[in-house]
Amino acid sequence: MVDVDFKEYVDVIKDWPAPGNVVCDISRLLEHPNIFHEAVVTLAKPLVELRPNKVIGVEQRGLALASAIAYYLGCGIVPARSIAYLPEDYERPVEYLPTDRFADRRLAIVSDSIDTGDRVAIIDDWLIQGTSVLAISKVVEKLGAHIVGIACVINNMSETRRKLLGRPEVHSLIENLQTDILHPTD
Repeated sequence: MVDVDFKEYVDVIKDWPAPGNVVCDISRLLEHPNIFHEAVVTLAKPLVELRPNKVIGVEQRGLALASAIAYYLGCGIVPARSIAYLPEDYERPVEYLPTDRFADRRLAIVSDSIDTGDRVAIIDDWLIQGTSVLAISKVVEKLGAHIVGIACVINNMSETRRKLLGRPEVHSLIENLQTDILHPTD
C-alpha cells in the first residue's frame, strides 16, 4: 500500500450552495485511478473482518465509493439515493429517510434490498453530524438487519454525535478536516 495524503484530493468549496455553507468535494479522489484504488482498499480492509454481506452507499459520491468497496468485499450494493419522484406504478417498497439534506428530494432505500439478518456497512463521503448515517441505521434495524461498520472519506463528527450511532466503528481516510467555515480562525 502506498502512503497517500488523501487531503490533497479533497476540494473545500466555500459559500456553496449558499453563503456560509461549505462542501467537501472528493471528485478528484475518485478521478485518479491509483488514489481511488488506495482509498477503496484503505476503507475496505477494516470491514473485511466485520463480514458485511451488504454495503449501503449514500448518494452520490458515497454511492460511487461504496460500489467499489462492495466489489472488493464481495457484497451486494444498496443505494441510499435521493428520489425526487417515483412513478406511480413503482412496485418495490421504499423507505424514505427523515432528512432534508437534499432540498426537495429525500434519501430512500428500496426496503426489499435489505433482508432480515443482513450484516450491513454504510459508506458515505463526508460525515459532519452523521444525520444520514443515523437515519439509514434506524431503517436497517427496522428491517431486521444489523449495521456492522461505517466508512467515509472525511469524518468531522464529534464524539458525542458518533456515540448516537452506537457500536459500529467509523473508519475514515481523513479525520477532522479543517475548513474556515467549520473551524473559524481567531
